[in-house]
Amino acid sequence: MKIALVKRRYSLRRGGSERYCVNLARRLTAVGHQVSVIGEAIDVDLADEVNFIPVAVNRLTSWTANRSFAENSGRAARAGKFDVVYGLGRAFGLDAVRVTERLQPHWVRVNYRPAWWSRIQRWNPRHRTLIELERRIYNSDSVRRIVTQSQLDRRLVREYYGVPEEKIRTIYNGVDLSTFHPGVRQHRDDVRKWWRIPLRAPLLLFASMDFAGKGLGAILRAMSRLQNSDARLLVLGSGPIPRFERIAEKLGIHKRVHFAGRQNRIERCYGAADLFLLPTAYEPFPNVNLEAMACGTPVVTTTSSGCADVIRDGETGYFVSGVDAADEITDRIERHLHLPPAEAAAMSSRCWETAKKLPIERNVEQTLAVFKEVLIEKGTGPFFGPSSTSLPEVLDPKNGPVPVTTDGDRSIFRSDVDEESDDKAEKRTSPPGRERAA
Repeated sequence: MKIALVKRRYSLRRGGSERYCVNLARRLTAVGHQVSVIGEAIDVDLADEVNFIPVAVNRLTSWTANRSFAENSGRAARAGKFDVVYGLGRAFGLDAVRVTERLQPHWVRVNYRPAWWSRIQRWNPRHRTLIELERRIYNSDSVRRIVTQSQLDRRLVREYYGVPEEKIRTIYNGVDLSTFHPGVRQHRDDVRKWWRIPLRAPLLLFASMDFAGKGLGAILRAMSRLQNSDARLLVLGSGPIPRFERIAEKLGIHKRVHFAGRQNRIERCYGAADLFLLPTAYEPFPNVNLEAMACGTPVVTTTSSGCADVIRDGETGYFVSGVDAADEITDRIERHLHLPPAEAAAMSSRCWETAKKLPIERNVEQTLAVFKEVLIEKGTGPFFGPSSTSLPEVLDPKNGPVPVTTDGDRSIFRSDVDEESDDKAEKRTSPPGRERAA
């Protein structure tokens, strides 16, 4: 199959969505597909591994950059005569699109408070442009499938853009289990020594470039209220470090907070931490949560994170109500740090067991199933003609061919004794309004 992935940056040095694009391209290539990437930039050391089709971007303003990328990548996609064009962001000329970035109208709603300020922000040229791009893309007849990463975004796509249910598929993120696994915990002491963190001190971890939107302000306030004054916080990411260093100093905790910037071996940091913190205002499905769990590290996050689908409160992580819920974050940290060692170890094991159910290979298989649905509807492609009607099967090495489901089945994360109702699960993943982090 001749596949084009559309993503502005093909990189392992940026965020989770960029890493996902690289991993997807590599695995599609490994199983025999011809993969091209249409984008604005590529890491130099990755240039030889994929056919990269560069597009020009008008960087005069943020909104001109987003619009010009969408338009120019669409032209490149049409010129390439691909079997399937899959967008990992906002672009035209797509056959299917993955909701990778935050849905813009919902982000404006939860990130700008009070409500009157949110309404004003919708007139901001950048927000207006992104909302209009999303509206055109998701309602385009040529975009035959919209892939969401969570039940949360599945609902939001319908609510904000009126997308029919039959057009949506939910495919959870996948994690590279060869990189992220409990074995990285052997580097615990090395990481702590490098950052001069006492070996027995509880270590909390935060990783993001969006310090405010992912709740670092509330985390710092929570740190200042902890009864355990030995606890340390390691902050990864190239966000506005000086600003948050000043906040930490004002709170009197600057000696217990380590700003490490961007780190290439993030899995070792996951393995060294006792708890991973990401109380985001809203996120489709932050893969850092899944990576941390794969390394055996429980997660504190919000119900407005799509990753809430795969976290079991009190068993593989903890929920807080919003990005500014400092008191709740303090409570969840204290609760976790007071667990008996055997219970903490059991929680770590459950995190790994959950992450094992979501390998990147599973994500790729389900993505290919969506591509084949697209080919069936188009009546083209190397595998399916106009007469094909059934969904394809994926070969399970142990059990033979099995049908692929793409509805984001959350039952795989429930224990045999879990009697949680679907109504309760829906309520848990429904996001109330959120205050912006300080």
